[in-house]
Amino acid sequence: MSGQNIAWFTNLILIYQSIINLIMKKVIVIGGGLAGLSCSCSLIESGAEVILLEASPKLGGRAYSFIDENTGDIIDNGQHIMMGCYENTIEFLNQIDAAEQLLIQDELRVPFVMNDGSIHFLSSSNNRYPINLLRSIIKFTALSIKERIRVLDLFLDLLCFEEEDLIDLTVKEWLLNESQDENSIKILWEVLAIGTLNSKIEEASAGVFVNVLKRIFLGGQEASKIMLPINGLSEMYVAPAAEFIRRRGGTIVVSERVTGVTFESDEVVRIDTNKNSYTEFDFVVSTIPLHALSKIESIEKILNLQLNQIKYSPILSINIWLSKNEFTESFYALVDSDIHWLFNHGSYISLVTSAAEGLINLTDEEIMRKTISQLSNNFCVFSPDLILSYKILKEKRATYIPSSESIICRNRITDSFGNFILAGDWTELMLPATIESAVLSGRKAAAKILEYNR
Repeated sequence: MSGQNIAWFTNLILIYQSIINLIMKKVIVIGGGLAGLSCSCSLIESGAEVILLEASPKLGGRAYSFIDENTGDIIDNGQHIMMGCYENTIEFLNQIDAAEQLLIQDELRVPFVMNDGSIHFLSSSNNRYPINLLRSIIKFTALSIKERIRVLDLFLDLLCFEEEDLIDLTVKEWLLNESQDENSIKILWEVLAIGTLNSKIEEASAGVFVNVLKRIFLGGQEASKIMLPINGLSEMYVAPAAEFIRRRGGTIVVSERVTGVTFESDEVVRIDTNKNSYTEFDFVVSTIPLHALSKIESIEKILNLQLNQIKYSPILSINIWLSKNEFTESFYALVDSDIHWLFNHGSYISLVTSAAEGLINLTDEEIMRKTISQLSNNFCVFSPDLILSYKILKEKRATYIPSSESIICRNRITDSFGNFILAGDWTELMLPATIESAVLSGRKAAAKILEYNR
């Protein structure tokens, strides 16, 4: 046998041994949201035995859809914008054969709606990246020529910034330091920041924002394109992921909440739930939110959590059914408005407000009065007489605020304790709480387990 053949045969044996070792690995995944589902799919595809435990009666975590009982329409608990830079999300959807559930822009096109009803487009062609993105800023008529030049200067300087050096600055402080005036901040930067960070610019870390900007605008031709689910979120990823797991022999258990975790010699040896106890496993991956994790017996002491340093941001969603819909765009960004985004679903529209502290505690009637007034100012095609019905959804702890205090606190928490591995959007320090950060964290947790077999 030649040396080349020996090397090939040796590699084949190593691969075979790795697969055999992994097949023997049993993993319990706590949490059936994006992180838990993506982690489970990666593990089970590689041959692991997976049991996924979800406390609620449904999968999807904080990103799911349901059927409105009055109209029969599928609506999300909160509309999500995704972007072409969501590489892990796209790979995950391809893995579970659900990529066709995404509507991807042919080219960047975002309509910005002013309070006087005028609409200005931030748009670019697909030609000559990245010059096309720079031209989109030059053509953005919502800003003056002087403001556009300053915005352009900041975009050109993005590569010069190190995210870690900006952690202690808020987004607002960083923008002012970089000669962005209040008008540019209100019209452009605040829309971008709130849309990507789900937090106020006075609270979110500039380091996280710069990281996001680099991914969107410096990540290649496709990175800045907006992606929207064609159907509901559950139809887009929950159902296909659950089928993927079950079809490969995985177990999914809903309505089973983890109540306790027992450690011995820095290893998890027992998982207790409200229904069962589990002792036969090799690894445990927790993908649940930090505030939920801290409620599990024995966990808070081990993690040494300082939860007062981590604050959450609410998201308000208003779904309005119309007798006549004359909105022409699939979505709109609203400038200097209590409503941040309008999504057009044909028979109904969805309005989304991130960082909704000023609205979340109002009554539905108070919210609708404000909403009708705002829509009447911004859109000539809207009239209160067109409203057939509405449904208001409130997520009071929708996302954590990616502040410098939050980053420092979460950085103190190691991502694994022996065979107990942490995942979830909150574990990605320099990313906001998004679909992408959740999926990424789940895939990284699975990769960590696979590393144990090499």
